[in-house]
Amino acid sequence: MKYLIAIGLLCYVPLLKGQINQPFDPHMEAYVNGSTVNAITPLDTGFVDVCLGDSILFVATPNFYNSLENTGVGYSQDVNINIDFEWTIGNVSYPNNDTILFVVSLANGHIVDLNIIDQNGEDSSLTSKIRVGIPPDFSGFHVVNEPVCSGDETQITGGANGEGTSFTIPGGGFSSYSSQYITALTPLPDGSGAQYNTPITITGFPLGAIISNDQELNQVCITMEHSYSGDLEIWLACPNGSIVPLVNSYGAGAIPGGNSGGGTYLGDPIDDAGGGGPGEGWEYCFSSVLNDLGPMSQNWGNTIPALNFGNGNPSVDPTYVYQPESSFAGFAGCPFNGEWTLFVQDNLSIDDGHIFGWGLDFSASTVEISGYQNTIDSAWWSTNATIIENIGDTALIVAPETNNASYTFNVMDDFGCAHDTTVTVAINDISAALDVTPTQGCIPVVIAIDYSASIGDSFYVEFGDGISYSSTLPENISHFYADVITDSVILYVTNDNCYDTAYVAINTLAGTTTYLADSAFCGEPYDWNGDLIYTEGTYTQVLQGANGCDSVDILEITFIDQDFGLSFSASQQLFTTPPFAVQFTNTTPNMSDYDFWWDFGDGTTIQSNNLDVFHEYTANGLYTVSLFATDLTNCSNTLIETDYIYTTGLNLVNHNELVSYQIHPNPTSNLISIQFENPMNNTFLIFDQQGRQVMKGKLTGKETEVSLGTLSKGSYTIQIEGYFKPAVIVKK
Repeated sequence: MKYLIAIGLLCYVPLLKGQINQPFDPHMEAYVNGSTVNAITPLDTGFVDVCLGDSILFVATPNFYNSLENTGVGYSQDVNINIDFEWTIGNVSYPNNDTILFVVSLANGHIVDLNIIDQNGEDSSLTSKIRVGIPPDFSGFHVVNEPVCSGDETQITGGANGEGTSFTIPGGGFSSYSSQYITALTPLPDGSGAQYNTPITITGFPLGAIISNDQELNQVCITMEHSYSGDLEIWLACPNGSIVPLVNSYGAGAIPGGNSGGGTYLGDPIDDAGGGGPGEGWEYCFSSVLNDLGPMSQNWGNTIPALNFGNGNPSVDPTYVYQPESSFAGFAGCPFNGEWTLFVQDNLSIDDGHIFGWGLDFSASTVEISGYQNTIDSAWWSTNATIIENIGDTALIVAPETNNASYTFNVMDDFGCAHDTTVTVAINDISAALDVTPTQGCIPVVIAIDYSASIGDSFYVEFGDGISYSSTLPENISHFYADVITDSVILYVTNDNCYDTAYVAINTLAGTTTYLADSAFCGEPYDWNGDLIYTEGTYTQVLQGANGCDSVDILEITFIDQDFGLSFSASQQLFTTPPFAVQFTNTTPNMSDYDFWWDFGDGTTIQSNNLDVFHEYTANGLYTVSLFATDLTNCSNTLIETDYIYTTGLNLVNHNELVSYQIHPNPTSNLISIQFENPMNNTFLIFDQQGRQVMKGKLTGKETEVSLGTLSKGSYTIQIEGYFKPAVIVKK
């Protein structure tokens, strides 16, 4: 909006210098965050109340009532062409324009200085103030007891009625802070009385502001190295020429007195006759209020080794802030603004040094402007579902459920600035993490139980089968299940006084055993789940059940003999006189399909496939005749003709003959019955065809049952203790 200076105006400059200055009225306006309402109250020199982060557009609106543009005489005072605007906020200068934008980044009061200068040198100034809402000090908020267990209650001290205890709003002040440093490597002149000096120009303080005490110049810092401190004098001069010595190590120099540091280094120098170049500069700071030690000239023994260039020789320790030779109160009455000059004088030749840079820090309260104090407009806790109770707006009862649960307290001040603080509540770190593999299986089964990802100091596992396990470390274990259960593996974790639990349902399964008894006709195969069975007996199959476990099916199969149509006839059935010779004729159809055994009822058996067989009975009696047949498939059939032969032709039995007895059935598949007319307790023996004894037993009464289940198929001879005729039995 300016600097559009017409070339022709240059011709009038000499004329303007001779004209009378034209006074004008300065004015300043401020617009916050794009508002169209001037925020300076009172106008021009009042306050702009804002919050951190706000932006302020400052506009200079001078009234040039004597200008050529308004009166038609005099010289031009056009803000767009020939007016300069000097803006400073704090120590920062802003562009030469009638508008500037300031973004609030510091919570403090700020001084806004505006100096307006026309082309003839006429000027006028204004000062307004920015007041920034000061963030409260929330240091009084705290958790009474933590860490807590998830869901447990604890108290947070602090609340809307806790001002002064749980939180305070510090007062705001208008302070001008200025720090100015220069960095430039410069050799220090070497020789008797040779001086180094360099100024720093300070601006930004209110016009006419002066130093009043030793605290308003915080510190002076110099980065340098020198190989012989005994010939140095260092002092600082303010804009009005007042000086304060910083280091006085030479008695006959520019500063009276002096306490020589001799060959003690400053920094890490190259110790030579000069010209060897810079070593390493160390920063040395001097302050009347921040100092750790007294003047450097009284602390030459406070050294550390200069290792890089100084061969380990002692050098003044830079980690301390030293007091200047005399107090910075010696600058009282000096203006803040202007040139501040550092002087370094080398009073002896040969040893040289270098300046790497130096600077000043100011902290001075601006005069004639009082501080300010924000007040609370409203205060509240943000909504949180785990807030249990707000105790009189001075404390909260909370029951956090997650770690580092946060609760936010909010304050709105009288400037409309929102501030908050967040209080976090630590939860005792605990977690029950349980993985079970597999969750079901057929017994016996081993299940892996992994709780290694759990967090706690004690772990207890219930396996669901009445067995438990405990440990102090998270582990990956396994457990053997022998019985069928439907339950859960439960993990209990503790940490301090906190508890957590995890469950995983498990199901251990078992197979089934099924018994089946069935029968089939002999000679026909029995189909059992794809297995063809031809002989009777007990059979077992292992199958997979509906639950995935092995199931056992047991079959007891019996084959039923088929009727072969057995038949026979006898040449004579009744005998009244001996001999008792009988011809038996086998009248069975299809005889060639079978093998036959005869039992004549008197203890005599034979195997014969002949059409006719002969047998002679030797004693009176009533005899049952049996015909037994088997086919090629090992099927059998028996025809028993009870009391078929009757002989009475002998008067008595010869006492020297063996007495007979009955064995039924014969042939047999398993059991036989030995029958006598009178009760017997004699011993009996059974021999195989090779004459080997295969069984021994006792008769019990008139009828004794004997199992031949352990014997193989074939013919056997039974012998009864005493005078009894041996008998042949056939096991089919």
